Amino acid sequence: MPIHDSLVKTLSSAAVNLFSELEEVQDFLSKVRRDIGVLKLKTNAGRPPVVAAGDSSRILVNYSMAFVYAIQAVAVTVGFSGFEDRFFVEADAGYLIVSPKTKEVFSDEIISRSIGFLSRKLEVSTLLHASRDVELALFDGSLFYFLWYSKHPKIPRSLKSLKERPIKLRDIWRDIVKAINSLTKSGVTPIFVSKSIRRSYYLEKFLEVGKSDSTISPRSKINDILLINTLRWSGVLPSGMFLLEPVYIERVEDLPRPLDTLESEDRSLIEPLVPITVTYVVFNSVAQPYQITIPGKWGWEELNELVSSLYPYSHSGYPDPLRIAHKWCRIEEQEFKNMLLKLGVSIPTGRELLGEYI
Repeated sequence: MPIHDSLVKTLSSAAVNLFSELEEVQDFLSKVRRDIGVLKLKTNAGRPPVVAAGDSSRILVNYSMAFVYAIQAVAVTVGFSGFEDRFFVEADAGYLIVSPKTKEVFSDEIISRSIGFLSRKLEVSTLLHASRDVELALFDGSLFYFLWYSKHPKIPRSLKSLKERPIKLRDIWRDIVKAINSLTKSGVTPIFVSKSIRRSYYLEKFLEVGKSDSTISPRSKINDILLINTLRWSGVLPSGMFLLEPVYIERVEDLPRPLDTLESEDRSLIEPLVPITVTYVVFNSVAQPYQITIPGKWGWEELNELVSSLYPYSHSGYPDPLRIAHKWCRIEEQEFKNMLLKLGVSIPTGRELLGEYI
């Protein structure tokens, strides 16, 4: 595809502005001298635990007459000392025909959000099936991501799924929360590892973001990841492996919106997972910090023992079981379209005259 000079120049200007703003933020954060507790990870924490890790991938293609989607969830169980690794796969697929007969009005966003919820449900379900004889279950994403709540939107009636189709997104949400609760009740410790963040708990606690006398706006450009990396570069935090002092979400009312406004029936589902422990871990000196969220209130030393037990799987800087699950669940769009063609599914898109085919 052609990249013209005008785009290169525009992108170059945007990049200059981006780095300029990042330098301003880093300069501000480099002056921060608030104490943030840190513990060094233990590299000889004994026998590595048996671990299950899961991930899911989804694809939604909008044709002129129909939406077609597919979801693939993969879980792997790994261990040392002769443990036989296992591999689990679950899948879902379906479609939605755009027809005047349905008399339904729905947005693309509702369809996309429905598929996202179904993907999360399948991922948690696959990990639950893989959890036999394991000690830890690793999720790709924060606990808050899996608990994100959507009460009102109904799933379009014309959305056909090979799995049982719920009526509302809240029905799927309840299945997700119930599965996580089942995991914890079975004695497996779920650990949620997030590469990106939606809320900066360390900024709120250590820099008092949002308070009346704070110099930082809660909607500022600063986030936890930028704070931690800047403190590493300036020598306030160590450059090697470490675990930060945890932050605790003590009450349901302290959860991110809209989880803090749950109705009583849904609140009862989420209460067993609260308090929630939030921390960040760095597995090697060149790796990005990753957010760790775990149901329950874990003491700092106890938490360090738990997270350090993942080190034998994380020499690269990120837990390898999660990396394997991510690799084997991935659905590429062109691969998906080619598969539809081989199955005899040919749906016009209106873009054929532009040389773009399914």
